[in-house]
Amino acid sequence: MVNPTKKSLVQALIQLSQAKPFDKITVQDITKQAQLNRQTFYYHFKDKTDLLRFAYYECGMAYLTSDKLSLDNWEEAALLMLKTMKDNHAFYLQTVTADPEVLSQEFTKLAKGLFVRLLDDVAQEITLTTADKEFYARFLAHGCAGILIDWLKNGTIEPPITIAAQLFQFAKDIEFFAYRLYQRNREH
Repeated sequence: MVNPTKKSLVQALIQLSQAKPFDKITVQDITKQAQLNRQTFYYHFKDKTDLLRFAYYECGMAYLTSDKLSLDNWEEAALLMLKTMKDNHAFYLQTVTADPEVLSQEFTKLAKGLFVRLLDDVAQEITLTTADKEFYARFLAHGCAGILIDWLKNGTIEPPITIAAQLFQFAKDIEFFAYRLYQRNREH
């Protein structure tokens, strides 16, 4: 359960971003909108970028944090995340336009962990070093972050189900090609 004060600050940031660019929003604006004092803000967050990171998880990315996510069920979680991001598009567009690195870093960190887990599942029959898995996961995570940011900047025109299905198919293709590589290596 999310702390109600943190939730209030996230909602204030989202509301403010509907009318004002993120880089023009101040901590004072956020606390005034949330009807809280600055001291309360700084008790929970070190600055507005820290709040932004938290807001990204609360408004979408939290769907991808479950330990129960697997290759077989993560399409549904990705779809929920994308739908939530589309519902909060003005917030995402304002914040990504002001500083795309914050979302890119947070999403890449999250996606990298998911890809490491995916590669661990795929690599049960294929020998991949830890360094290889880390590199592949980082590479794939950066690509997915780029796709996500492009989708947000381009107005979320493609339906979330399309993006989620493409990501799911991509993961399945990785599994398929890894298995084919394993089979080919066994034959030689």
